[in-house]
Amino acid sequence: MKYLLFLHFPLYTVSIACYYNSKHMFCLEVNGMEEHHTQIGELSVANIPIQMLAITDRNGKLTPLWFRFETKEHRIEKIAIEKTISRDESHCAGIREKKFICSAIFGQERRLMEIRYHIESQKWRIFRFLS
Repeated sequence: MKYLLFLHFPLYTVSIACYYNSKHMFCLEVNGMEEHHTQIGELSVANIPIQMLAITDRNGKLTPLWFRFETKEHRIEKIAIEKTISRDESHCAGIREKKFICSAIFGQERRLMEIRYHIESQKWRIFRFLS
């Protein structure tokens, strides 16, 4: 059984997201522009905002190709997506998102990650790293 808890307090610019199942729990607290990551178990919640280049087919199916993001050292990194393994759409607490499980190479390491596209705001983010 899986559970998702997302609390957003716009007056205080604080958001808290927790996801857990019988084996793992992940929590993320965002205060203004600062992000705090918590890893419990094998997976890591990242919640990294990204700029995405994606294509759509004639039916409107999105396929991410590459993205870029700002590192902690304030450099812009561009990462090509090797493969989109799965895609899904979620509706949780009124939040509609498209979810993509993708593989990409970061430096010398291949990483599996969950990328999410928030439909209402049209923003992309790396939600969590799976490997």
